[in-house]
Amino acid sequence: MRTTTLWRRGITVAGAALLLVAAGTAAAQGYDTRTDRREDRQDRREVRQDDREMRQDLRDLRADQMDVRRLARLIAQLDRAQSDRDWREERRLRNRIHALLRQETAEARRDLARDRMEERRSENEARRDVRDDVRDLRDDRRDLRDDRRDTAESRRRLARLTAMMDRLRQIQPGVRRGDRGALREEDRIFGDFLRLARQDARANRWELMEDRGERREDRGDRRQDRDDRGDDRGYDWERTH
Repeated sequence: MRTTTLWRRGITVAGAALLLVAAGTAAAQGYDTRTDRREDRQDRREVRQDDREMRQDLRDLRADQMDVRRLARLIAQLDRAQSDRDWREERRLRNRIHALLRQETAEARRDLARDRMEERRSENEARRDVRDDVRDLRDDRRDLRDDRRDTAESRRRLARLTAMMDRLRQIQPGVRRGDRGALREEDRIFGDFLRLARQDARANRWELMEDRGERREDRGDRRQDRDDRGDDRGYDWERTH
């Protein structure tokens, strides 16, 4: 009787152990499934973010190229008006270049605000990202580094444009009197403005190429992540059955 009781208890203990193992396996699989869903959502967010950045870079590049052509055309027309001693046309063209410089300065302020917002977003993502994947952590650090670089560059660009605007205001009394020194300095500032516009176009072209490379890299990483998760699930099934 006691032997039978012990045997039954042994079966009960063994059964309980099997149940615990099965429950642990199910819990682990459930955890893995939740982790996979969370990482899939994160991957989709990164894809959307990459696409938004690509579209913004393309818009910026097209706008900068248009600005360069417009400004170069106005400066060329200004040179002809000076050669022809057409003072009325010269004054009109100078006013148009002033307006374009004001427009670019206002746009630079908006760009700096946008870059600051992107930098804060990357900082928040880096702080709350608790995934152990080395590639994910590397991407977060890369995005934060790029956003900080963009913010610093936007700040420098705004400072240069603001300095041009301030100096133009200072020399306007001399420009209106026809002072040769003031006119030459204004022309020099216009030349600086054109060089800055060309630098912006080159920088945006490079950034567009860089973002395309990062998007290809991110897509490769996401495919590798999916393959790794599939391998892990296959290994768990074989180990637990």
